[in-house]
Amino acid sequence: MTARNQEAGVAQALVVDDKEENVYYLRALLEAVGHQVMAAPNGAVALEKAQAAPPDIVISDLLMPQMDGYALLQAWKSDPLLQGIPFIVYTATYTEPEDEKLARDLGCDEFLLKPTEPDVFLSVMNEVLERGFVTRPSHQAALARYENEPLFKLYSHTLVRKLEEKSTELERVNRVLRQDIERRERAEAALRESEERFRLLAEATTDVAWDWDIATNRYWVSAGWFPVLGHPVPAADQLGSLWQALLHPDDRVRVLDSLEQDLQSDVQIRFVKYRLRHGNGHWLHVDDRSHILRDESGRAKRVVGGLTDRTRQIRLEEQIQRTQRLESLGQLTGGVAHDFNNLLTVILGNAQLLSEEVQRDPRLITLANMILQAAEKGAELTRHLLAVARRQPLEPETLNVETVVRGMLPLLKNVLGTRIHINFDFPADLPPILVDAGQLDNALLNLAVNARDAMVEGGSFNISASAIQVDDESNELEMDSNLAPGRYVVLSVADTGAGIAADDLPHVFEPFFTTKAEGQGSGLGLAMVFGFTLQSGGHVSVESEQGQGAKFTLYLPCAQGDATTGKAASTLAQVALKARGTVMVVEDDADVRAYVESALKSAGYHVCPAQTPEQALAFLRAGQECDLLFTDILMPGMNGRELVKRARVLRPELKVLYTTGYAGHDIHASLGQADLDDDVLHKPYRREKLVAAVGLAMRG
Repeated sequence: MTARNQEAGVAQALVVDDKEENVYYLRALLEAVGHQVMAAPNGAVALEKAQAAPPDIVISDLLMPQMDGYALLQAWKSDPLLQGIPFIVYTATYTEPEDEKLARDLGCDEFLLKPTEPDVFLSVMNEVLERGFVTRPSHQAALARYENEPLFKLYSHTLVRKLEEKSTELERVNRVLRQDIERRERAEAALRESEERFRLLAEATTDVAWDWDIATNRYWVSAGWFPVLGHPVPAADQLGSLWQALLHPDDRVRVLDSLEQDLQSDVQIRFVKYRLRHGNGHWLHVDDRSHILRDESGRAKRVVGGLTDRTRQIRLEEQIQRTQRLESLGQLTGGVAHDFNNLLTVILGNAQLLSEEVQRDPRLITLANMILQAAEKGAELTRHLLAVARRQPLEPETLNVETVVRGMLPLLKNVLGTRIHINFDFPADLPPILVDAGQLDNALLNLAVNARDAMVEGGSFNISASAIQVDDESNELEMDSNLAPGRYVVLSVADTGAGIAADDLPHVFEPFFTTKAEGQGSGLGLAMVFGFTLQSGGHVSVESEQGQGAKFTLYLPCAQGDATTGKAASTLAQVALKARGTVMVVEDDADVRAYVESALKSAGYHVCPAQTPEQALAFLRAGQECDLLFTDILMPGMNGRELVKRARVLRPELKVLYTTGYAGHDIHASLGQADLDDDVLHKPYRREKLVAAVGLAMRG
C-alpha cells in the first residue's frame, strides 16, 4: 500500500473479472468502505493496467478469456514490478481442493469462493493488506519458465477437468433449455392457433363477441360491433360506459341489477334480453349470452359473451302473427262476403227500383233513399274489410304518381282545411307504378284524415316520392317484410302533428285499432292502407315519435311502359249502351236472379234465366238463343269457369261476363288460377252498373 493510501486508510484495488455484474458488485462493496477500484476483463488487460499504475492489491477470477486467472497469477508472481503486490483469487468455477492447491503453489495470498459474505470478504482483504508480506510460489523454477512440467500438467489437468465439467453442465442446461423452448414453442403455436381460430370465428359470425376484464374494467369486442350496432368501437376502458348509455331506458335498471346480482352470486351462465340503440337511432332487440369466470375463491374476475341481434326475427314473428290475424279476418270476411253481397245486390237493386216507382210521394222517396244509403254503407264496409284482409278485387293500372296525387289536391284541401299547408316534392324522372287507382286515392285520403286529426293546431302535410331498386343483396329495409326484388316508387306522406306513442306504433296497422275517441274512427283506415299495399305487391312502413309528427312510406311496384292519365281510359259508366240481344243469366240465388232478370228486361234485353250451370248447358244444347252468358263464378257443383269452358264448345264465339260476391283472393284460390279470361262484375252493384257492364260485354 502506498504511503498516501496508508495515511488515508484506503487501498487501490484491481478487480479482474469478465462478468460485469461481478465487477459491479466488488466495486460497490469496496468503494462503500473508501477503497478505490479499477477493473479489467481478463489477465492480459490486467497486466497492462497494473504495469502502468501498480495497485495495492489484485482480486482476480480464474476462468476468463484470453488469459485466465492461473496464467495471470503466474505472470504476476514472475514480474519484478508486481510480485510484491498481494493477489487474492475469487472464483466460483474452480472450487475443488486441487484447484486451491494449484493457486496457492503459484503464489496466491488468499483463495476465496463466490459468493463470500461482504463482511468476511472485507475482513480477509484487510488482513492480506496488513500482513506486510506476500506469498511466494512454492516452485521457484516454475516462475522462470511457463513450461515447468509438473506444474503445467497439473494446471492443464485442472483446466481440462473444469472445461469438461462446464461442458457437461452446459449440455445439461442446454438440454433443459431446448426442452423448455420446445414446450414454449408448442404452447405459443397452440395459442396462436387458438387465437387465430377465435379471430376467424369472431369475424365470421354476425354476432358481437366481447370480453370484460373486471379488475381493469377493460373490454374487447369483435369486428361485428360496428356492423351490428352502428357505432364506432371506443377505447377499451370506455366501452362499458357506452354500452350502458345505449341501453333502452326501460331495460337499464333490470339489466344492470341482474348483472350485479350474477357477479355476486355463483352463477356461471347468463342469458338476458334487452334493447340497444343503433347508430341510426332505432332500437335493436338483442340476446346477451355470457360465461362468468371466477378465481379459486369464487370471485368473478372475467366475463366472456356475445350479443345476437334478434330485431329482424322479432319483426318477422310479429309479421307472422299479424298475417295470421289478417288471414283469419280474411277467411271470416271472405266467407260472409258472398252471401252478404248477394243480399246487398237485391237490396240495392230493388231499393233503386222502388225509388223510381215512388217519385210522386216524397215520404216514400225518402224511405227508399234511406234503404239505398244503408245498403251502400254495408257494401262499403264489406269492401273495407276485404281491403284489410287483402282480398278485395283490384284493377291495377299503369299510373303516374305525381298526376294521381296532384289530381287529388282539391279533395285533400277540403279534408285538411286551411290551417294545414300541403307540400309536394316529386322528381322529374319518376317511373310509372302499377296499382289500383281508386285504392291509391283511398289510401291517400285515409292518411290525410289521420294527419288532419293529428294536427289540431295546423301544420304541414308533405308528400314526396323517389324511385329505388331492390335486389336480393340490398333488401335490408327497416320494415316488417322484405320486398320482392324489383323497382319501386317510394311514396312518403308526412305530417307535423302530435306523433304516435311508442307503445301504439307496432299496432297502427292492426284492424280496429284506434287511438281516437269512440265514434271518431273505425280503426280500419290504416289497416286498409296496409292491406292495399301488400296486395299490390308493395309494402308500407311508419316512423314516428310523440310530438315529432308521423311519416308513412308506401313502396309501390313500378310498371312496364308509360303511365295513363291516372284513371282507366274508359269506364263502364262512360260507354254508350244500346240494349240489344239475349242474356242468359246463371245464378243459384233466386232473389239475385230475379233482380237481374227484372233490371235487364227493363233496359231492353231479352233474358233467359238458369238456376244451375247444368240447366244453362241444357238450354244451349236445345238451341236457346244467347248473345251473352252472364254467370256467377262459384256455385254448388259446377263453377262458372267450367260452365264457360263447356258452353264455348257448343258456341265458340259466345261472349261471357262473370259476376261474384266473393273476394278476388277466394275466386283465384277456388278456381286454381291467377286470372279469369273475361271481365268480372263484383257484387253488390246498382242497376246502371249492371246494365253498363252487360253492354260492354255485348260489344266485346
